[in-house]
Amino acid sequence: MDEEAMKAMRHIMRSQAAFAGMEVLTYCFMANHFHIFVRLDPKETENLDDAGLVARFRALYGGTRCASVGLDADDLEEILTKNRDSAEGIRRRLKARMGDVSVFMREVKTRFTLWYNQKHGTVGTFWAERFRSVIVEADTEAQRMVAAYIDLNPVRAGLVEDAGAYGFSGFGEACAGSSAARRGIARIEGKMTWAAKWHERYRARLCSRMGPGMRPPQVDQKNASATTHEDGVGGVAVEVSGLLSKIRAFSESWVVGSVAWVASFCAPNGWLGYKKGRKAQPVALDGGADLSTVATVVKRRCEGPR
Repeated sequence: MDEEAMKAMRHIMRSQAAFAGMEVLTYCFMANHFHIFVRLDPKETENLDDAGLVARFRALYGGTRCASVGLDADDLEEILTKNRDSAEGIRRRLKARMGDVSVFMREVKTRFTLWYNQKHGTVGTFWAERFRSVIVEADTEAQRMVAAYIDLNPVRAGLVEDAGAYGFSGFGEACAGSSAARRGIARIEGKMTWAAKWHERYRARLCSRMGPGMRPPQVDQKNASATTHEDGVGGVAVEVSGLLSKIRAFSESWVVGSVAWVASFCAPNGWLGYKKGRKAQPVALDGGADLSTVATVVKRRCEGPR
């Protein structure tokens, strides 16, 4: 993806998330892959009233007609308000596309492919592989570390020294003044509204104690976790060099969170190997150190349904 494609992708992601009832915490678009970190509550879609349904519809389609229901937003509002015979079926069809990560990703990728093919006069699929999804415990250090890992993608790739200088990530967009991106950063920090102090707190997670430059020299990973920031922000205790190594658990596992939460999530249904007595594994860095005090993970190799 070039810059123009990333702008189109960002617009598609934002509008599709608004329709699906998902909150984008952060994201990162690279030339050949992307990450999107969303927060969702399926009950919000289940309890959605007609006014909310029309608002979501309008966020995605604006004033244009939706082919699947053959209506624009004004038509939809009229049918739902008058509760015509077709209203209940339309409600079901629209809600079936909301509150589901798989449907969200399918529609984002499909819409981008249609845009790309129309722009470049090409045909066929754009994406080479199916997406991977990881369930992350909300409002925890696990959530904040996964988000920081995503925003540090362009730093790991050597594209920028400062994560805030990369325009196609949640943090970079927030630094440029985007209100939507700033709300996402606030939610990462466990807050409902944005404030400069939450922005700076999140920035501290991305910075090393070596100064404003985001990419420190190579360090011994076994000793990295003992290093702390010098900016006085409480609770920030993981050296950024740890997040600059590749953490496969953040992209190739099933569940990331505290030991107790992973157990409570998986054990009742015997998911992910818990019937065989397997437990959550520490999140390991490629250099050998681990973030076991930050998050734990059940590895993909454990048996069980998605």
